[in-house]
Amino acid sequence: MSASPVLASPVRIPPCLADTPLFWLALGGLGIWLGFPNDVCSVPPLVLLWPVSLVVLGMRAPGFAVALRRGWLTSWLGCAAALYWLALPVHEVGGLPLALAIPCALCIAACLASAGGLFSACAFWLRGWSGLLLPLILALVWYLLEWLYAVLAGFPWLPLAGGLIVWPVMAQAADVLGAFGLGAVWLLAALLCLAALPPARTGLATGHAARRRNAQGFWPGAAVSGLCLALCLTGYGLWRLAENPLQVEPRGPDSMGVLFVEGNVDQNQKWLPSFQRQTVELYASLTADGLAASQQVLQPGPALIIWPETAMPFFFEANPILAGLVAQTPRHAALPLLFGAPGMEKRPDQSEAAIFNRAFLLGADGQRMAHYDKEHLVPFGEYLPAWLDWKFLEALLQGVGVYEEGVATAPLRHGNLALGLLICYEAIFPWLAQERVAEGANILVDISNDGWFGHSPAARQHLYLTALRALEQGRWILRGTNTGISAVVDARGRLTVSGTQFRTGSLAARAVLREDRSLYHVLAPWLPAMAVLLCLGLLAWGRPRRTARHIGP
Repeated sequence: MSASPVLASPVRIPPCLADTPLFWLALGGLGIWLGFPNDVCSVPPLVLLWPVSLVVLGMRAPGFAVALRRGWLTSWLGCAAALYWLALPVHEVGGLPLALAIPCALCIAACLASAGGLFSACAFWLRGWSGLLLPLILALVWYLLEWLYAVLAGFPWLPLAGGLIVWPVMAQAADVLGAFGLGAVWLLAALLCLAALPPARTGLATGHAARRRNAQGFWPGAAVSGLCLALCLTGYGLWRLAENPLQVEPRGPDSMGVLFVEGNVDQNQKWLPSFQRQTVELYASLTADGLAASQQVLQPGPALIIWPETAMPFFFEANPILAGLVAQTPRHAALPLLFGAPGMEKRPDQSEAAIFNRAFLLGADGQRMAHYDKEHLVPFGEYLPAWLDWKFLEALLQGVGVYEEGVATAPLRHGNLALGLLICYEAIFPWLAQERVAEGANILVDISNDGWFGHSPAARQHLYLTALRALEQGRWILRGTNTGISAVVDARGRLTVSGTQFRTGSLAARAVLREDRSLYHVLAPWLPAMAVLLCLGLLAWGRPRRTARHIGP
């Protein structure tokens, strides 16, 4: 009997550019830059090229250290390109020369890129695995790395879902799996398709899985599985979006109106004492003009005025004259006012008052009703780590002092409004939105100030990361900013209304109050543990047959 063509000598594939590590290194870096909002164009599905390239680099590496280094370098190049704007506040606000500010941004990118290095090293370690288990285990590893880095590093700015949400149809499964789970499942689909390519190109699915390949070295079953998974994710997205049609101005008993006011105050000017009264008068004037022009949008039903994070650059409790001017706005409008300002509390056991990044809620009579204190602070922007308490870095704190973590985090209530507050980059942490909804929030509010980052992609990246929280929790989000982008995000992660950047004015919109809980909200506490157990179970059950050899340099 003649030998089967499947088990015959493998087909020799001519060398090409894809055989070089440089090709996959460049492809992974471009995937990060093009997959996330940037200065040129954004193509969300391309973000999957990042982890796919890391897998190939790991599979084809001659050793563990090489895989780690190549994965880190690929991720570092892409992260540095996507996050170059981190140097802007250090230079323009903190006063450091570019020669020092740029290395600060590169250092942060290098820290984030270490996750990519670890993932590529894991791919090298798993190179002897084959079949469907390998893509599944790698997808679980990616999920766990994104989750761990969010918890431990405190800056989950570039999850795969942060790129995918730009096309909401690709992100709808986040209402079940969350942002990290969404990225992992899309990665699984991409890796299954990668496994269908010749192993001489990718190094993936070698060993006994080669028996399932045809004479040309392809594995059609993997491609079919990957495409089916991608179609299921897309089909689920289409179904959920069709089931919940976009409402730009929703009406009904559960709807509300909101007026965002953007002062567009220069970051280097706002904290000057001589400019404080002018800032109050600016916001009061913009609010009055906005209310006069937007009555049809704001009515009927409850309505809310939102001024952004630290819109009032003074201690509200300690300045009764300016506080009285602020209180005139809700009284004249007969509407509650939510705004950001530094807060302070004197403590009997301390000589200095505690300072907070605070959101105040004033009632329609101008009286203070409640406040929320930011609990997740920004290093260098709101406090200096003790080990970096150097005098020349204090300029980044804008003269306010060192903020303390807040403990007053319950929803702010007014009538039937239960406002779950997130201040600035708190919106990128899934568990904070989870806590707000668990405490009874029927709508999420993010007040922010992205003016630090100028005309860069930072504001758009931040906006879409915030939109993930709406999709995860099934809550609308009201996002008010100083310099843009103010927006309303519906419960499916779509922008119903959004403003522009660096425009002084107001934006009127409507939103919906919701009480139901998403499936992700129920599953969220258990998902990381489930991922760990599943990964360990697969590793224990499907022990590899160590017949693979590394391919390529």
